[in-house]
Amino acid sequence: MTARVLPSRYSLLVDVGCLGVLLLASWKLVHGIEQVLDLGMWDEADYLRRGLMLSWSALPNAEWGPLYSIWYWALSRIWADPVAIYYANHKLLLLLTVAGSYAFMRRMGARPTLALLGSAIYLLSAAPHTLPRPTLLSLLVLLAAGLIASFLKSMEGFWAVVAGGLLLASFSRPEFFVAFLLATGVFVFLVGRKVLNEGRAALPRATVLVAGFGLTTLVLLLVLGNPFGNTSNRRFYAFCQHFAVNYVARTQLPVDPWGECEQVIHSAFGNVDSVGAALRSNPEEFLWHLGVNLKRYVVVSVGLFFEGYGGTSAVAGAWTVERVGRLLLLVAVGWQLVMLAMRWRRFRAALAEPRLQRLIGVLLLVELPIVLSAILIQPRVHYLIIQGVMIAAVLATLGSLLGTWDEREPAGRVLGVLFGLGLVVITPDLSLRASPGNTDEHLRMVRAIGALGLTERLEPGKRLGMIEAQGGYDAYLGRRYRRVYLNAGKETFGEFLRKHDIGLILLDDALRKHPRFARDAEFLAFQSDPEAFGFSMHPLPGKGKALAIPSTWTTVSRANSYSD
Repeated sequence: MTARVLPSRYSLLVDVGCLGVLLLASWKLVHGIEQVLDLGMWDEADYLRRGLMLSWSALPNAEWGPLYSIWYWALSRIWADPVAIYYANHKLLLLLTVAGSYAFMRRMGARPTLALLGSAIYLLSAAPHTLPRPTLLSLLVLLAAGLIASFLKSMEGFWAVVAGGLLLASFSRPEFFVAFLLATGVFVFLVGRKVLNEGRAALPRATVLVAGFGLTTLVLLLVLGNPFGNTSNRRFYAFCQHFAVNYVARTQLPVDPWGECEQVIHSAFGNVDSVGAALRSNPEEFLWHLGVNLKRYVVVSVGLFFEGYGGTSAVAGAWTVERVGRLLLLVAVGWQLVMLAMRWRRFRAALAEPRLQRLIGVLLLVELPIVLSAILIQPRVHYLIIQGVMIAAVLATLGSLLGTWDEREPAGRVLGVLFGLGLVVITPDLSLRASPGNTDEHLRMVRAIGALGLTERLEPGKRLGMIEAQGGYDAYLGRRYRRVYLNAGKETFGEFLRKHDIGLILLDDALRKHPRFARDAEFLAFQSDPEAFGFSMHPLPGKGKALAIPSTWTTVSRANSYSD
């Protein structure tokens, strides 16, 4: 069975129109994102920092997503200001993944309107706005690999390119290295079968294909490392934090699950340092954690596409034009699912279509590490984005094969045009939601600190050490700022200041409550008498916020640029 397509003289025009609609809607959504989206902290700031400080002689470890930091480095060749880089990254990844998802669905056999529908669901969901964003880069890589592979007629070539895409994507999301190994197995099996079936005639091409694949793989692994390596025990630390979140929610243990997860792990499993050891130590607690995650997995997977930017929902809240439109979009998806269900007897014939077979194969490969990560760690939203796009691609292609939408019919063309126009109308212009002072707290703080000109006082080549508990202001302040992590060492507060050459402290409730110093007598004394530690306190707007700066820098302003 093959999908019926539009007459060739219309096909290109329709695709250009659909892509134009998607890009217009995407740009409407994000063109003014700076006015409503605050800076991303913690993991996102870490990726940006590593990108700005990137050294090609010492790349980040492969399990820490070096590809995303390299992407940030590439953007820094165009934009100098880290804040501008952050917002440009958001816009580019959204635009490219939306356009890429449409092109990928079309190449895999979806009709224009169904590919438009699948891409629109992704565009208007919370997926493109979820932090951190290395998953969006992995999605872009996989869509690009799928597009390239779709032009290859041979199964061996198709799976070689897909496997290469999965390997590259694993340098942004390490769990996809498992999918790469499985895809490599499929590729090797297909090459071996072809050689056995065709004999010596197939050897030259098979040799070139295997050699090219092997050489590319080897170069990537040698340059970027092994994504499934464990040089810093990142996998266990991720399990530690997310198990602690579930455990503390259940037991109300008075600890910070993110910053004190080791205490929770010791309470539940004893002195363990691996996921396997935790399972062997206390299977009951381990399986309870998996059960909690499994229950959430389905809810979060579906909920991701019912919600939009900022937690707005298609099924809750005020009845705005946007909510009505997004609800109608979900109704259109439901209608397509009903149409598919009514054609279930033709599924077997549809599954004989090679493009659908390949697409389902890709879905199964990426689904395995996604499900494992979601259940073992936690069903975090950013783990599930690629799963949603791939499922949408499968359903769009299946619907096209079964004729659930036919643009050759006048009604189908009219509905397609109305859908495209409606998509532009219901896509929100986020810049119109701007409410200064409520959504840009981190951005205002970065601008305020930057306006003080503190680094101008530093000697050439020296960086300003700073303490803060918000998760990464230094990344946005630039290369001359150096964040000192609060879990570094066990010294008292005063010793910590001297050892790490601290020149800036952002004092707020988050720092006061941080387990590193919350019960430190010297830290409490510092808050009462900063001059005794060589610092002057400069209050900031906002309850309990202040900047502590060395007293010798007496000409520093009181952060007048920071205002509500």
